[in-house]
Amino acid sequence: MKLTDYIVSFLEKKGIHDFFGYQGTMIAHLVDSIERNPNVRNHSCYNEQGASFAACGYAQAKNGCACAYATSGPGAVNLLSGVADAYFDSLPVIFITGQLNTYEYSGISGLRQQGFQEIDIVSMARPVTKYCVQIRDPEQIVEELNRAWHAAMSGRRGPVLIDLPMNIQRGEVEHPVYDEEKDESASCRETDTAGNAGGAVPGKENCVEENAAGRRAARAVLEALKTAGRPVILLGNGVNRPESQEALLCFARKHRIPVITSVLAKSAVPGEEPLNFGCIGGAYGHRYANMIANAKSDLLLCFGISLCTRQIGVKVHEFAGNARILRIDIDSFNLQRDIHENGAGEEKYCADACEVITYLGEEDSDHIGTFREWEEVCREIKDALEAVDDGTPERWPNRLIAQLGEYLKHTGAVAVDVGQHMVWSYQSLICAPGQKLLFSGGHGAMGYGLPAAVGAYYALGRPVACICGDGALQMNIQELQWVKRERLPVKIIVMNNGALGMIQHLQKDYFGGLFAGTAPSGGFSSCEFSRVAEAYGIPAMELKAGESLERAGRFLLAEGPGLLEITMESGTYAYPKTCLGEPIHNQQPYAPKEVYERLLEL
Repeated sequence: MKLTDYIVSFLEKKGIHDFFGYQGTMIAHLVDSIERNPNVRNHSCYNEQGASFAACGYAQAKNGCACAYATSGPGAVNLLSGVADAYFDSLPVIFITGQLNTYEYSGISGLRQQGFQEIDIVSMARPVTKYCVQIRDPEQIVEELNRAWHAAMSGRRGPVLIDLPMNIQRGEVEHPVYDEEKDESASCRETDTAGNAGGAVPGKENCVEENAAGRRAARAVLEALKTAGRPVILLGNGVNRPESQEALLCFARKHRIPVITSVLAKSAVPGEEPLNFGCIGGAYGHRYANMIANAKSDLLLCFGISLCTRQIGVKVHEFAGNARILRIDIDSFNLQRDIHENGAGEEKYCADACEVITYLGEEDSDHIGTFREWEEVCREIKDALEAVDDGTPERWPNRLIAQLGEYLKHTGAVAVDVGQHMVWSYQSLICAPGQKLLFSGGHGAMGYGLPAAVGAYYALGRPVACICGDGALQMNIQELQWVKRERLPVKIIVMNNGALGMIQHLQKDYFGGLFAGTAPSGGFSSCEFSRVAEAYGIPAMELKAGESLERAGRFLLAEGPGLLEITMESGTYAYPKTCLGEPIHNQQPYAPKEVYERLLEL
């Protein structure tokens, strides 16, 4: 059996039916095998970064594994931003790169390049993959493909990369046997300190230890709730299974425990859920979420959330100083970081948060009772601080996003790019039940939104949307041709303020208003996106900020692709924002003193 035929067949059996990439000489055998397999589909992008982000969007939307490919050299390098995105946001993506024929390698150490378009992509990708390997013998592929699959899908999920020399691709696999026993042991591998499965020691005892830690964590949650008066559930991206999200919500509803999410986990809780108290954020989180978690809670139950500085602020040891913190995380390295100084008042459990939630449901929690009085305090805080923000004139983009969201409720997913529009979206877009919001979280990659939306469409088979800024869309604007070519039902909303607004805000505060590289005065400009879309053959509409959205609503509800460009004044900023040095719950523009002090006394 031809090696690339085996790879495609293996991945098909694992549930991957969509492949994203760009054709090239050194990957041509794999692409040919994809095209010849009647059970899978090949999707061609226009830059390999687009393929890698599409695979990330696919994995996010499906909560499953995706695959992207590229040819050698520049093609492989173009994948790397998507590889990093998958690594930081725990997305299981299998990246496959083409490579120089093995017989072209000289064996000369220190030689800059072995041949045309050759590059050591394995060394480049190793820091941002769970496992990466170059195949040098066709008979390696069965073991290495199994190993890569399990590295991607087990433990804290993440990307893997397999580098395939061209002569290996066209080689034969004599015994392509699916080894179930090898599979079972591989799924229990621990990762080494670099996060790679390659140096792992197989053994079922690791799974047993993890299960025991999970049960201890579940019981610790119940014990902590016995003595708590003001508990909060902090829900992160580590709780990525819909059934686990719903089970945790059921537990929260039973005991009336407020839930606050990370940005990546925003759509895990429906927007209209009464116990949804927003997104935490060190700079731009919901004002009320920050106050409840940081200043009012006495117990934080942290499920699969990293508590990084983007979430809790740079003064880490000052976060939630009056609260006991119970942390459940599958990543032991995350747990090495103390939140309180010397870890005082913290309990840490290295376990799969989804499994802990399952065990929590098996325990008797009837003796705990409810926290309705505390829930009402949180509601009073939310109502008061929402009123402050609703009365802030500078937040008109938030109100615009909220209105547009009403016309996007039929979509299966909304992919949001990176910039001020990302802040406006996670602050003000109300998620419909079952709708997913997709972000580039840890990597924060501009250019993510459009290709991620494309990948999400193939994962869900439903109309999708993306929200971009004028700077972000230009990063991968070529993928408009992908949307046009396949007539994808992707609605693209461009918030065009003719600037890189988030950095412009920074320059206003810290660089005396010298807008280098962020505004027309500093060498930045944007195109007319509606005209560009029309040139690609995509229906487009332009709307000036402040105009009625009725016409835009009809446009967004129409079938097929479309681009809505909203022209905005330069100088639009994202609020509320934490000023450097302030506690994260005291954000600009500041709440009236009497309101702020009254809420702190509740």
